[in-house]
Amino acid sequence: MPTAQSVPTSVRDEVAKILYAEAEALDWERLPAQLKSGQYNQWADDPRIGGLLARFIPNPLGWIKEVPLKEYARALENMGRFASFTTMHYAPPADFIRPTFGRRWEYVPNSQGDKPAHCLATDGTTTRYICWGPPGQCKELLWAAVTAGLEHQGHPAIALSVRSDAEIDNSVQRKHERIGERCGIEIRYMVRPLRQRT
Repeated sequence: MPTAQSVPTSVRDEVAKILYAEAEALDWERLPAQLKSGQYNQWADDPRIGGLLARFIPNPLGWIKEVPLKEYARALENMGRFASFTTMHYAPPADFIRPTFGRRWEYVPNSQGDKPAHCLATDGTTTRYICWGPPGQCKELLWAAVTAGLEHQGHPAIALSVRSDAEIDNSVQRKHERIGERCGIEIRYMVRPLRQRT
């Protein structure tokens, strides 16, 4: 498997900046898998990307997939070594915990983590685990909430994140909420658009 250590840091960063600028222009997170596959090949054939990487590693395509693009979602959450290379990012949990789960819940400072994206929230008495991601990741988020939530007194919660109201399928939303009710996990939808990094 390709590693970031195989590529000099200056080259890694140069290539990651190009990839992230193009990924943002393509709206990478919403791009269908088939188009992503074709785009990986284009990047591998691009002399500024795959051509440069080929000087250091035998498989630029694998490196592109497994190093910078695997980190892209984390970078949009302001996490990971490539976070500073995105010009857009999502609002941090301190901004969405109260609007999504109610005024009594506050983000616990420095509690944000990933795999999946998560944090702790408190009402002053109880601490709860909250994780978030797109609706398509609900199954993985449920498992995280069930397992990680055991370590805290409050009921765990999941925020299913979409970029606009138009993306919310009401029947799917209700199904997710009912699953949460059955599991003792609060599931809420939230609109969380990308915004310009300041």
